[in-house]
Amino acid sequence: MEVREDVAKILEMPKVLKEFASRVRGELGLMAVENLRPAKNGAELAERTELLQSFVSCREAGGEWPWNSSGCISPFLSEGKRTGILSGENLAAVAKFLSLAEITREHLAKHKEFYPAFEALYRKIRDFSEEADALGVLDDKGFLYDSASPKLAEIRRELESLRRQMRGAARAILDNPALSHMLQERVTAFRNGHFVFLVRQEFINRFPGTVVDRSGSGNSVYMEPSSLVPLNNRLALRIRDEQEEERAILRELTRKILRRARPLAESEAVLADLDLFYGAAEVIAVKKWKTARYDHKTAFVLKEARHPLLGDGAVPVTIKCGGSFRSLVITGPNTGGKTVALKTAGVCVYLAWCGLPIPAEEDSMVGDISAIFADIGDEQSIEQNLSTFSAHVRNIIYILENSDRESLILLDELGAGTDPQEGAALGIAILDTLTKEKGLTLATTHHNPVKQYALTAPGVETASMEFDEETLSPTFRMLLGVPGRSNALHIASKYGMPKNVLEKARKALSEREVPVEDLMAELGERKAWLDRAERETAELRKKLAVEREKYADRLNELELSKDKILSDAEAKAASILEKAEAAGKDLLKTIGEASKSAVHRQIGGTTEKVRSERRRLEQAHEKRTLKKSREATAFKPEVGAAAQIAGSEIVGVIESLKGGRAVLRAGAMKMEVAAEKLLPTAKKPKGIVVPAETLSSPPDRVPPSVVVRGMNVDEAIPVVQRYLDQAMRMGYDQVTVIHGRGEGILRREVHSLCASLKYVESYRLGGPSEGGYGVTVVEFKK
Repeated sequence: MEVREDVAKILEMPKVLKEFASRVRGELGLMAVENLRPAKNGAELAERTELLQSFVSCREAGGEWPWNSSGCISPFLSEGKRTGILSGENLAAVAKFLSLAEITREHLAKHKEFYPAFEALYRKIRDFSEEADALGVLDDKGFLYDSASPKLAEIRRELESLRRQMRGAARAILDNPALSHMLQERVTAFRNGHFVFLVRQEFINRFPGTVVDRSGSGNSVYMEPSSLVPLNNRLALRIRDEQEEERAILRELTRKILRRARPLAESEAVLADLDLFYGAAEVIAVKKWKTARYDHKTAFVLKEARHPLLGDGAVPVTIKCGGSFRSLVITGPNTGGKTVALKTAGVCVYLAWCGLPIPAEEDSMVGDISAIFADIGDEQSIEQNLSTFSAHVRNIIYILENSDRESLILLDELGAGTDPQEGAALGIAILDTLTKEKGLTLATTHHNPVKQYALTAPGVETASMEFDEETLSPTFRMLLGVPGRSNALHIASKYGMPKNVLEKARKALSEREVPVEDLMAELGERKAWLDRAERETAELRKKLAVEREKYADRLNELELSKDKILSDAEAKAASILEKAEAAGKDLLKTIGEASKSAVHRQIGGTTEKVRSERRRLEQAHEKRTLKKSREATAFKPEVGAAAQIAGSEIVGVIESLKGGRAVLRAGAMKMEVAAEKLLPTAKKPKGIVVPAETLSSPPDRVPPSVVVRGMNVDEAIPVVQRYLDQAMRMGYDQVTVIHGRGEGILRREVHSLCASLKYVESYRLGGPSEGGYGVTVVEFKK
């Protein structure tokens, strides 16, 4: 998408992008914001959007993205190409950048298997280990270590030896009474590359040495003692040798860095984009902005969009264009929000095509738009002067010549700045041409002829900014499908304009215009009533949905409680029956043979009752198990699928299905059961090979985490159960289930599942670096 710099300034994009610039972590992110431009085509936009979504998801699941305080290196590369040598401080900054590139590359390598979009970024950050090792001869401030080269080490050893000799000679002078009294201070100084003493002015001709400099007060001079001249000369030579060797090392390091200038620039761009993604992720988390959905058709739908520069007090508006109409004409009073609505649409489309979140609600859509054109004279902005009519005309001519069917055109006060009749006629002609031959058009106007044209012209829709006639103030809400009426006479009447003046004004209106104004007023009132009713209905639906969910949760809790009570009672009854049966068997063992037949007859009826009761309990348990299974999943038995018989631990593979009966093979055993008694299972039948398609992924590719965020309970729980079974069999000690934060319903169900699995040792919520309440960490039994 193409957007000229003047259009970006009209939309105040530099100010809008400060929302992201204020949340990036360093200079690299600021560079990315400064260089940010809309994507050139849909493929590039899709790539940017996928990268941002992958970054946000990876950050939520895997913890904070690695970072250091590294800055941009492109200025250093340019300077190095120009001068052939970089300072130690600049090279130290490059070394810090290489460290960031290395840890980022490792992070991308770790997660690219689960986030394929990272593969391209990983390839763009090359291996700079050789350059990083070379720069290891510098400390953090850019000072070369002695080990930078053997020659530098030798020079610095000699320098240290010379300085020790110099200190000894200087101490001898200080200890000499014949000379020490001539000194202003009993300390040595360093001037112009020489060790000197500060000598009093009156002893300048008696002190054995040469004047090097005068003190700031002028009362004393710096003199180089004659005895130190040979040592100072040798010291000066070695200092020069040290500087030359340091320059040679820095020049060589600069050459090594410049040889990789292009890969370094590509890596800088990747790191800058990642920092921009960090800022975007923060905007999503803090400002609750959303990522717009992309569509290949030329259209957009912005739901509850807000202009970001108006802050939290901005009134959201829903704006759409494309589909059933290609032009939208917005009317309303001055300062009523018409221009803000135009700019809001432009800002959201611009941000969406940059691959960034927009200040709108979920399910907003931005389609295939090739360019944004704007002619907005905004007297509300101190940075934008009022445009003259001629400037408007020149701008619109440029738009007519350069826009196409995929363009977005924003026109403020169409037909203004000249005679109202001629301006309205010109406005209608421009709007008609843009609608039929050019792209999507959003225009504002005060002219009634333009409003009337918009009401009847095909492909054109009207909207108005709502005006509260009681308070004489705009509400800043946009009413789609309703043309706005002029409120001049109404406002004048409210403020006390004489009635006779108002009557004359009404008579001055043509007979045709008055009914149109009345029709617009009636339509506006009806639309406002319908909007209020729609909002109230939406609120009631939202409350009803919440209450329905609470009711469902409570009902589910009661069902679970009921099942638990019944299961406990049945288990207790079964235990009593088993004990009674065992007691009967023990009694038979203790009595004599003669009495056994009598006892058998006596307890025969009781035994049959016990067995009948046990069968009843087993059938009740089986029915309850079947009911819970059918509520949890719509299982349809198929030949070759693994299944479990309700109320038992028998697991097998279905061999055939006929007439509501199924043949199940479990190991060497084959049995025929009712198909309705079969339940789905993730258990592997003993001695049977489960078909590969029943697994979600090959066993050697079971990841260390599973993402079920966004699924409902019925979808997520089977996925989690199957995944945990695979991960346990693969030998994992610990895995992560990413279910998101939400209202906690899915999290509770995952915890209930974990509590029911025998091979799960423990489970807990993730720590701050693991994803927090959005993940559950599951540990398996050893």
